[in-house]
Parts: sequence; C-alpha cells; structure tokens
Amino acid sequence: MTRFGIARTAGGEILDRLRGPGRFLVIVLPVARLLAFLLALGAVAAAGLAGYWLAAGPRALETLEALWTPSAQTAPADGVVDMPELVVNLRRDTPSRFLKIGLSLSVASRDRDRLDRAMPQLTDSLQEFLRNLDQDDLEGSAGLHRLRSEIRRRFNLILSDPNSRRDIVTDVLLRSLLTQ
Repeated sequence: MTRFGIARTAGGEILDRLRGPGRFLVIVLPVARLLAFLLALGAVAAAGLAGYWLAAGPRALETLEALWTPSAQTAPADGVVDMPELVVNLRRDTPSRFLKIGLSLSVASRDRDRLDRAMPQLTDSLQEFLRNLDQDDLEGSAGLHRLRSEIRRRFNLILSDPNSRRDIVTDVLLRSLLTQ
C-alpha cells in the first residue's frame, strides 16, 4: 500500500519514476514537440509566400501587402445616390408577375459624377438582370443578399476602370421591394 491507499501496481511504479529524473522528460518532450510544430508551421508559411511570389511575379508581395493594409483608395463612402424606382416583369414561370424595386447606391463623393454619367447604362443593366429573376430568387435574407451582391458586382463592372481594383459602388441599399 502506498500513501494514498492505492496498491502498488505497474502504474504506481511509473509514478515513482516520474518523481525522480523522469520528471525532466515529462516537461521537455511536450515543449520540444511544440517547438517542432511551430518551426514546421513557419516553414509551411514561408513556402506558401515563396510560391505565391514565384507564381505572381516580383510585385506579388506588394499586392498581397496592399490587401492587408488600408489605403487611400479604399475611402469610405461619402454619399448615397437614389436610383429611380423600376417596375419590371419577372419570368413567365413564376407566380408573381411584377417586381417593383427602389435602390440607393453608396458611393464616394469623388465618384458621384461618374455614377451620374453612367446612370442610363446602370438602369439598363439592372432591368436586364431583374427580368431574368423569379420569385424564388428573392426569397429570404439569403436571396436579398444575393440580389444586392449581384447588383453591386454588375454596377462596379460598368463603372470601374479596367486597371483599378477599387469598387465605385460600396453598398446597395434596398429602399423598396415589392412583388405582385
């Protein structure tokens, strides 16, 4: 019997060994494994960055850094531009026949003139997109999120310079949405 009333077994002998010089192994081995893991993780991250740099070219790391650091090009939106309300026919195979939608676009003040000049193109693109929707495309919060994201993507394709990665329309706000 030991001090705690446990019969001396193989497990008890192991505990006796750990009280002496074996205690060193209990501490050192997990710490060594942790350091080896961190070293391997660093090597994988370095290999990934090197592969990205080799694949994308010498300016690759500058581009990657630009994604992580805020710049003057990502200025917050200063204003909201209201688009005229549209009434469009939905696809024939849907129970609802008409969609009435009112949008507001969030844009930086420096891009407002560009948006005003392109408003006829934006309205035409929006009508073309909305006429291909059905009622199932508009159901639930996920449907509205997809609708807003797709409108924003289409508008930025029309408005943005091919050489610039900056989005002109930062947000699409739904003022009204009605299906009948």
